[in-house]
Amino acid sequence: MKLIKSFLALALLFAINTVSAQSITDKWKQMHDYHELLSKTFHPAEEGNFNAIKNSSENLVVLAEALDVKTMPQDLRNSKIDETIAVLKKQTKVVNDLVQRKAPDAEIMRAFENLHDVFHRIVEICQGKK
Repeated sequence: MKLIKSFLALALLFAINTVSAQSITDKWKQMHDYHELLSKTFHPAEEGNFNAIKNSSENLVVLAEALDVKTMPQDLRNSKIDETIAVLKKQTKVVNDLVQRKAPDAEIMRAFENLHDVFHRIVEICQGKK
């Protein structure tokens, strides 16, 4: 029973984060485009299929570079967002560099998980959380 409650709590947390990410990406086209490709490449990688990220890592860098606080909706801005977007861009380049160097999948996945965490940090910042 405890396991079921833990699973339900985790599912609820995931659902809340997904809804939050959707509301932010609905308001900010460049972030929507980035998030769409991030999702299409990250989730297969979680399951051990790295083809999507290996084929799209350069495009993910292009989409990351398009993220700019100047194009961001005013209501999403706060003092930490600029810094965190810079980290997202840098981490996206790290993933691409690893893909280009044909690094082991485990190394790519570690960097990709870090990138995914930075994306969710942006979602939290845009919601006004610490």
